[in-house]
Amino acid sequence: MEAVSIKNVNFSGKKVIIRLDLNVPLKNGVVADLTRIERIIPSLKMILDANPKYLIILSHLGRPKPKLPSNWTKTESLEPVVETLQNLLGRDVFLLNTPIGPKFMQAMNDLPSGSVIMAENIRFYEGEEKNSQDFAALLSELGDVYVNEAFSCSHRAHASVVGITKYLPCYSGLCFEEELKVLESILVKPTRPVLGIVAGSKVSTKIDLLLNFLNKLDYLFVGGGMANTLLCAQGYKMGGSLVENDRLGVAETILQKAKSSNCKLLLPIDAVVAQKLEPNVATQIVDIDKIGADQAMYDIGPKTLEYLQNTLRLCKTVLWNGPVGVYEVPPFGRGSIAIAELIAQETRENRIISVTGGGDTIAVVGKYASDFTYVSTAGGAFLEWLEGKSLPGIEALKLAQADNTSTLAKGVA
Repeated sequence: MEAVSIKNVNFSGKKVIIRLDLNVPLKNGVVADLTRIERIIPSLKMILDANPKYLIILSHLGRPKPKLPSNWTKTESLEPVVETLQNLLGRDVFLLNTPIGPKFMQAMNDLPSGSVIMAENIRFYEGEEKNSQDFAALLSELGDVYVNEAFSCSHRAHASVVGITKYLPCYSGLCFEEELKVLESILVKPTRPVLGIVAGSKVSTKIDLLLNFLNKLDYLFVGGGMANTLLCAQGYKMGGSLVENDRLGVAETILQKAKSSNCKLLLPIDAVVAQKLEPNVATQIVDIDKIGADQAMYDIGPKTLEYLQNTLRLCKTVLWNGPVGVYEVPPFGRGSIAIAELIAQETRENRIISVTGGGDTIAVVGKYASDFTYVSTAGGAFLEWLEGKSLPGIEALKLAQADNTSTLAKGVA
């Protein structure tokens, strides 16, 4: 079953708990990237337009260790996010630094009806990451209904993501719903042929992803340091390139899996090499079998880019995760930028559906992001979904929605 969204729910007069992911980058105490916050504004406005009694926000920021309220610090507080959220939402947001419990409830009830209330960093509480049912029950007492608008946290079996769903009627936010539909449209019922572009420094970090893609996609291009290890397993001399020698057996398994699958595995056929990795170093373009002993591959070459372009034009859908070169060191970001330009153009001309995600990839896509069909900000949840793993937050939400006879659930009129 699909997660039930907030679109047709009457929140009038209800106390609505919403789990957000406000774990955004800060610079000098100010939000440095608005993307994640901007995406949840439509859900907040839709709920507020329904005139709820209160809208109660649960979120985390960073990775603080659980601590007593007397040890809560401003450096780990959600306070920097409040001003940004207020500006985007166009109304006051009240941050209550009182511990969740009777005193918090009293402080909340003292606020005017219709108030937007934010609890302090949910990871201050020991019960959060332990998915304590006692803590989940305590959280549920704050409201009448629960909304998950934190797809990016749904790979975590935490109390505010999973445990709370046992106690309240549950719904998915608009962004959550969109993310789920987009990812299902790629791996469950895709518009074929589908090309996956996967890159990164180490094959060991994306073994499950590669194996799952070989079962799901039509073409799979592997770049970055991951490609070096696969090429080495094929017998190529990679010079000083990053190679996981202790993972050559895994690389061989992936290569063998590719031969028996219906997915064509693509690897670089030429490379941009240099004798050292530093900005604006002298480079050379060589075929993959011509890398010198004193050279290392730091980006794909023009033949590989053309090869990838030709493959892309055979496809209807493309999914990209990971830059294909050391993009943060010029000039080794050129291959990744060229791929971003190519995918953006193909998407603008309505020839492909394009989806990308992952922090480094989003950074590379940059100004082309608006041209992609969808850019996921879900981080670890995005990757685990692509690996074929079940996400606890999604499963808990669907189970709660299916279990309408739960004696624990509070009714919503």
